[in-house]
Amino acid sequence: MKRLLIGLSLAGVFLAACHTARTQSEPQVIVVPPDEMSRQPALGPSTAGSPPAAPTPATVKPSATTVSLPPPAAAPANKHSYNSCNVDGPYIAITFDDGPHAVHTPTLLDMLKQRGLKATFYVVGQCAAEYPDIMKRIVAEGHEIGNHSWSHVALNSVGADSLRKQMENTNAAIKESTGLRPATMRPPYGATSARLNKLFDEEYGMKVILWSVDPLDWKNRNAATVSSRIIQNTHPGAIILAHDIHATTVAAMPEVFDTLTARGYKFVTVSELLALDRPAQLVKKETPAPTPAN
Repeated sequence: MKRLLIGLSLAGVFLAACHTARTQSEPQVIVVPPDEMSRQPALGPSTAGSPPAAPTPATVKPSATTVSLPPPAAAPANKHSYNSCNVDGPYIAITFDDGPHAVHTPTLLDMLKQRGLKATFYVVGQCAAEYPDIMKRIVAEGHEIGNHSWSHVALNSVGADSLRKQMENTNAAIKESTGLRPATMRPPYGATSARLNKLFDEEYGMKVILWSVDPLDWKNRNAATVSSRIIQNTHPGAIILAHDIHATTVAAMPEVFDTLTARGYKFVTVSELLALDRPAQLVKKETPAPTPAN
């Protein structure tokens, strides 16, 4: 009986922590001080074993509906983080943070499946562990999964041991449910630094993905506002930030998906977008952005 009570108590703490991660209301961006790199502790040897010598493939499987992509471009040297990409063509990546959510994420997946579109989900490790079936569905339907920390903390404010646990526990939860390892990560609140970006890439084999389109959906819980901001600010090579933990964000998505598709945009995963990235001077200047549909 004592063991049962202890187990129930720990389960309650676990669920409460995941609920907290899903209901973040703070601003999505934290300003990183200029001396951030010098104040960050170096990571020592990992207790979870050495990471693979090279990044493993992104957590994405082919879906029935795929976008025809041009040949991959040569990856820019020493580029550890991305806000957007320079691409030839109307390719964009829409991303969803802080899930999976028990109700909103499956609803969003239904919308994406109906339209044959791809997205990338930056999951909180606690929630990934809580909803393994949703994780399996995300991958089975051709979407990508990325690491968004274990408990949605500002990674530039924690010590080396805590940082490692945030990253490795989340990777373990993703692999437990999907059998795959993420190729990209997103720091909660955008709280990172050049040094951390290099560390995430070189130690964990994960590019750091920020964004170029932010509808502030965590702050303005209005579907029309969210959809309008995304539609107005999307551009070729854009990385769009959204959160599948908010009902209003998910309600905004049909308008976003249908309008941007009508304008000629092609939805790809983040890893697919990165594969198309090239130096700005090599992008065809005559390639215009998609025009609004009449």
